[in-house]
Amino acid sequence: MERIYEKWMEKAKRFLQVAKRDLDDGYYDFAALNSQQAAEFALKALLIKKTGFKPYTHSISELLDALSEVLDVPDTLRECEGLEEHYVQARYPDARLRDYRREEAEKAVDCAEVIVSYAEGILEEDGREG
Repeated sequence: MERIYEKWMEKAKRFLQVAKRDLDDGYYDFAALNSQQAAEFALKALLIKKTGFKPYTHSISELLDALSEVLDVPDTLRECEGLEEHYVQARYPDARLRDYRREEAEKAVDCAEVIVSYAEGILEEDGREG
């Protein structure tokens, strides 16, 4: 039977796939938004697995802070805290002064890949141990 954290992780991977497709299609705002969602869902999957708790936040930095109470959070993840700005800025047409650029979207996708890969690695490691 699939556990709830596995469902969150599966969604994270799907958001990442969509973010990559959006990047290729030139939808840079959506690539950034879906990257944020991928990272958020992956971090929540880890928190659910490790603590049984899912914070009600979209903040990547808050999720990383919560995760740091049970795991060592590498600096490469902390460098991706900027993803959280895309939750609002990419969703609303009047939330920023300029359009998204490819470079921003690429960075967001790269960060989502880092976080999703990290989460997958921890979950796989836990699966081998348990």
